[in-house]
Amino acid sequence: MGLFDRFKRKVVEAEEDSGFTVDEGSPEAIEAIAQREEEIRKSTERKESAQEPMVQNQSQWEEVDDEIEDPFSKPLSTKERKLAARLKVAVDPEPEMPQTTLPGQLVSTTGRNLVKSEQQAFEIDLGEDTTTIGGMIISGGPVLDSILEELEEDLMSADIGHATASKMIASIKSHLVGSRVTRKKQLKEVVETALRGALLSLLRAGYWDFDRTIAELALQGKPVVVMMVGVNGTGKTTTSAKIAKRLSDQGHSVVLAAADTFRAGAIDQLATHAERIGVRCVKSQRGGDSAAVARDAIESASAREEGVVIIDTAGRMQNKSNLMEELRKVHRVTQPHLVIFVADALAGNDAVTQSVEFQRMLTFDGAALCKLDTDARGGAALSIAHATGRPIVLAGTGQGYDDLEPFDPLWLLDSIL
Repeated sequence: MGLFDRFKRKVVEAEEDSGFTVDEGSPEAIEAIAQREEEIRKSTERKESAQEPMVQNQSQWEEVDDEIEDPFSKPLSTKERKLAARLKVAVDPEPEMPQTTLPGQLVSTTGRNLVKSEQQAFEIDLGEDTTTIGGMIISGGPVLDSILEELEEDLMSADIGHATASKMIASIKSHLVGSRVTRKKQLKEVVETALRGALLSLLRAGYWDFDRTIAELALQGKPVVVMMVGVNGTGKTTTSAKIAKRLSDQGHSVVLAAADTFRAGAIDQLATHAERIGVRCVKSQRGGDSAAVARDAIESASAREEGVVIIDTAGRMQNKSNLMEELRKVHRVTQPHLVIFVADALAGNDAVTQSVEFQRMLTFDGAALCKLDTDARGGAALSIAHATGRPIVLAGTGQGYDDLEPFDPLWLLDSIL
């Protein structure tokens, strides 16, 4: 049985029993239409309030004491401290004043503009399934509640978190109740349209284009710095190499920074990847200062006029505050243009929990979801987008260096629906 087969069968049964729609002018129809008008009024008010300009505040990454001790650092001599101070001024200039964000503008955690995806924003719209005269009115009540309850169970069986599923059900119900639908369409198709619209609306919220954003940032003349973060074992190092290969193929000169100094194997792995794809790798010995490695990579890239620096950081469990503080230090020193959270699609709800806890401590701009080609349910992508408010921007679809694509919400929906 398919993922949503039970739900679809429930809709068909409701249509056959004539318990899903009511005639125009009936008390049930009047109540449903009034409920719909109230939902439209609330939605309009929310959109109008969202149009007010916002001030880009200081990133959560910066809410940290500058004197945090790095767990791998060693006491510096006077000469080394002076050198470090000069490097910090070069890499970490005076912070910019808060920027005013225009309505609809997307910005990164460090205030850089993100380029919106060209894909059209999608809201739940029944479109040609509706009519202005005649037809039938979709009513609320026990029949619709039973159908949506079945749908909510199906959503959660697809690894979609309870909070995400509940919000989607509420959104679908508010768009269905009071709608006037044509008699030419089967109600199953009408409800499936609402479901697809709700899923697309969720996945496309705040969605930005990774490739175009890098290209726009590269025009500013400084190395574009991309910081990769995530928990242990999600495929961060491999994803870093895939991004390097992708950007290199697009004509960017790329440098990989082996800032995962916690494991010697990670340093060797990234260096091997760099050699295979033909890019430069900046590294140090195991136990070195990860922030210093990242800073050196940016400095050398700037001197050589190389375009992109990808910082591969150590995997950190989101509940280890001392290790998370080390990532804060790397971020504070490098001020990356983009922060990408790497998650494993097969981890299901664990990936969602990890992303929420990670973002609570270290804000990121978007997520790269590995092994998406082997996740038939796709719930992790849906739930991460909803729970963090940050989009999935990259999808790992295989083991090769070329198996990394811009995330396509339509592809995911076609695969699970």
